[in-house]
Amino acid sequence: MEPLKMYLRIKRESRVFFFECSLLDPVEILKRKLLPYYKQEIQDMRIYMGDRLLDDKANLQDQAIPNDSCLMLKLRKGMSAEWDD
Repeated sequence: MEPLKMYLRIKRESRVFFFECSLLDPVEILKRKLLPYYKQEIQDMRIYMGDRLLDDKANLQDQAIPNDSCLMLKLRKGMSAEWDD
């Protein structure tokens, strides 16, 4: 049986990315899909649903991410410990 597909939007500043994914995909997969668009490493990306930071290793279903959600991407600022606003 094929895992249930879902559609997500990931937003950063004025850019919005649309992805098809599986409920069983970990958040890290979303970050890998974003690599061609940003010159950042996976550990320098954070994905949020509202104010909640998503766990890279947990899948979308376990984190209760509904279909057609809009998630927020934040990137580390250079080599510092600071992140985008």
